[in-house]
Amino acid sequence: MHINSNLVADDYSEQYLNSGSVIIRDFLTPETSEELYNFFVGGGMPEDWWYSSSYPGADGAGFIRNFPENKDSIDYQRRHSENLFNQGQFTYHFYRTAGDHHSSCNCSECIFRIFLNSEESLNFLSAVAKDTLKGFNTVFASRYSSGCFLSPHHDDSLGKLGFVLQLTKNWKPQWGGVLHFLDDSLTKIEYSEVPTFNTLTLFHIPQGKGKWHYVSHVSPGVTSHRVAYSGWFG
Repeated sequence: MHINSNLVADDYSEQYLNSGSVIIRDFLTPETSEELYNFFVGGGMPEDWWYSSSYPGADGAGFIRNFPENKDSIDYQRRHSENLFNQGQFTYHFYRTAGDHHSSCNCSECIFRIFLNSEESLNFLSAVAKDTLKGFNTVFASRYSSGCFLSPHHDDSLGKLGFVLQLTKNWKPQWGGVLHFLDDSLTKIEYSEVPTFNTLTLFHIPQGKGKWHYVSHVSPGVTSHRVAYSGWFG
């Protein structure tokens, strides 16, 4: 069992169905959440397993392995994304995993990916959403460092249910990196979620519409990393 045994899925259904999203604190067992924290944040995962992810990429490159020799290219991508953000375009820059491990890999991420498609996971999430979820479409770890951001978007066509599992400890709201949900006019914030360790945010993705949200810029000079595991189920 990886899900906190004290949680009852039906306790979260009403809010999810009425508001389109719900926050579940202490989602994973302490053992599982600490294992993921130690892997992604505590140095268990090699630094060069992260990829710089930017959209749209400058000069056709938007996905760059985090090797030391790629630092200049990564910085160039970040500046390009920032310029487009200032022009009001959809854009982002952060670090992520790629799900590119070999089939027999037994690292913490690969084990967690198997869990996400397990009966335990799918039954719980389906019970919250009151819908049958067959499996994830895409999942990955994300890491937001100083200057990283994700501009407003709605995830339409990516799945039925989106999720963000926060794996950051002792994050301060003034550092940025906050998940904001917007109304359809894109002028009002419905609610914001400051990264809190082992907190799962679920949100419904209405077909043909999506759910508008964004992650605010991580402030200059912040040395901590905002780490999460995210994706979409269909």
